[in-house]
Amino acid sequence: MPESVPIKVCGRCRPLTQEEATKGVKSVVKSSGDKLLIESGGKEHSFSFDGAYANDVRNEQIYKERCEPILQRALEGFNVSIIALGSTNAGKTYLMSGTEGDPGIAPCFIRNLYQAIGERSNKEFFITVSYLEVLDEKMSDLLNPHVNQMKIRHHPHKGIFIEGLSEMVVHNWEEMSQLYEQGTRVRKMGANDIRANQARAHSVFTITVEQRTRQSSKVGVRSVICLADLAMGEAGGTSDTHIVAGLQGLMNVLSALGGPKKGSNIPYRDSTITRVLQDSFGGNTVTLMFAVVSPVDKAHKESLTTLQYASYAKSAKNHVKANLDETAEIIADLREEIAKLRDKIAATSAPSRDDVHKLEDLVQDLQIAKMSTWAEREKLSKKFEEERKVNLANKGILDWVMDNMKKGNKEIQEKMLLLQKEKDQVTSQYTEKRRVVDGLNEELQKKIAEYSKYQDSGKLTDSETKKRVTAIHEIKEKLRKESEGLKQIKSQLRDLAEKQKEERDEVNSQMSALKGSTELRQQVEKEERLRVEKENRAMIADEVEKMKTELETEKSHIQLKVTENKSHSAQEVAQLEIQLAEMKLEKPVTTMKIQLLEQEKERLIKELDAVYQVHKDELEFQRLHHLETFRTYREMFEEQKAALDQRYRHLLEDAIQDAVFLSSRNNELQEESQSLRQQNAEMRDSITKLGGRLPSQIA
Repeated sequence: MPESVPIKVCGRCRPLTQEEATKGVKSVVKSSGDKLLIESGGKEHSFSFDGAYANDVRNEQIYKERCEPILQRALEGFNVSIIALGSTNAGKTYLMSGTEGDPGIAPCFIRNLYQAIGERSNKEFFITVSYLEVLDEKMSDLLNPHVNQMKIRHHPHKGIFIEGLSEMVVHNWEEMSQLYEQGTRVRKMGANDIRANQARAHSVFTITVEQRTRQSSKVGVRSVICLADLAMGEAGGTSDTHIVAGLQGLMNVLSALGGPKKGSNIPYRDSTITRVLQDSFGGNTVTLMFAVVSPVDKAHKESLTTLQYASYAKSAKNHVKANLDETAEIIADLREEIAKLRDKIAATSAPSRDDVHKLEDLVQDLQIAKMSTWAEREKLSKKFEEERKVNLANKGILDWVMDNMKKGNKEIQEKMLLLQKEKDQVTSQYTEKRRVVDGLNEELQKKIAEYSKYQDSGKLTDSETKKRVTAIHEIKEKLRKESEGLKQIKSQLRDLAEKQKEERDEVNSQMSALKGSTELRQQVEKEERLRVEKENRAMIADEVEKMKTELETEKSHIQLKVTENKSHSAQEVAQLEIQLAEMKLEKPVTTMKIQLLEQEKERLIKELDAVYQVHKDELEFQRLHHLETFRTYREMFEEQKAALDQRYRHLLEDAIQDAVFLSSRNNELQEESQSLRQQNAEMRDSITKLGGRLPSQIA
């Protein structure tokens, strides 16, 4: 029996931003036990919840205290929802995503989910994720941002689901974290729009966990985990029905759950987000809601509104039960029921209209159930992965390209290292084998020399001769075998060298791809065309199968008309015959059109190849032209360099000549100076001899 559990609600005030703290802004929100208190206009407003967290509490503490028990319920097969409710700048993103230093609820939940899965080695898990944004009643796929229409559907076994929303299969917490971050980045891009409308956007990151016991026939369990970011706010006086419904619809549901309208019909269908999260508000889901408010006084009005409506949710109760994963049993039951109903319709001459309609519904349910198998969803995930590459690139999210290139480079590096290691081992074997062969050669030459020496001396007997000849032949045979082994090792070395060359060529081709290689781009586009053709053929096969099913249904309708004695008039019969004749005539025309399209495709492929060749030739011409230009500049540079060198040599020669001249002149001056010093000394000696008198005074 379903278990009745109340919606748990906690209040959360975000921390002050760096800018707010710098300006000295004071927080007007504080907590006291399980209460959040807001001071505004001299008044204090108090709201009681299941828990209250002020702005000094870290996200990790909130997760550990409030979200870990929710994770355990999810692993038991219960649907769970963790919802952040608040206005713009209230801190919903900070709570759900967090920062590098203080991770939010989503990263903590993802990491701990896989830690818990790792502890259940006896279980087999299949996990998918999707990421939805709802803005003004329009749904967007954040993981695969396509432009296709999406619709909310209800299936008797699957429950509420969104037709057209991409479900990606994930295998570890790194993949899930990356998808969450990429989807969040796509969502943030809308904030830079001309319209400041992100205040009205809701988002839901959904994790679907299916598990079953290994090697057991027991039915598995299935849980849907919703991590939701819901916007609160007024419509701002606009009359746009979509904007009003997007914001007011959530408030109306919360009001009907525990507010002034409690007891009235809950208007889930009034808005898209409440329809998507219908199970979270009064349905089969364990729900934890955080009423997130800003600490600043200027946001007190929005904070009061958020806390008021969150208190309404606190009064509501959900009715939960573990979800059994009975996909295989459901498919078998549906097929059996369809077969019985078809036999019944075929056996009776007057099939009931209700039976025909029931058959149509069962066939549609079967198609949906078949798409829910693990294998089918894995195929769809791969298809979505290819689509999202293009769509994410169009949105400017190119991280997947960088990730792939890094991964590809890493794989090539690993291949190169393994090849080099293998080559080193073979080289070592070759060196050892070469040493053995050289040794045998030396031994053979020595044996032959000894035999020749003794043979010439005539000292060998017949038995000794035979013995020596046998030894020589044995060495020869051993040398032959070792030489063959050496050749094989040499061949292995050549093969490894060729493989290394191929890997280097692959590296070069990747580098060319990054630089816009025409040939590689042509090859990639060719592979893409082949892939599209393959997908189209598969789509045609599906359409044929669908057409057969519709044909069976149409036959049932016709048989029903016959049994109801509804006859066609002569004019209707004539029209039907004309239509049949036209269709017969259209068949060869359609066949001819297909043939012409094939011919046109071949012609276009040839033209594309020719265009690529022309483009390649032009690029080659440009490359040669650039090379020629480079050579011209190089020649000019060499000429200028030669002229500068010659000028330098001339200046150097002049400088050397000047230096030689100055050195020679310096020597001359030194000699003159020496001569003058000698004359001066002689004159001093003469004066001394004359008693200090000059020669002119004596005369």
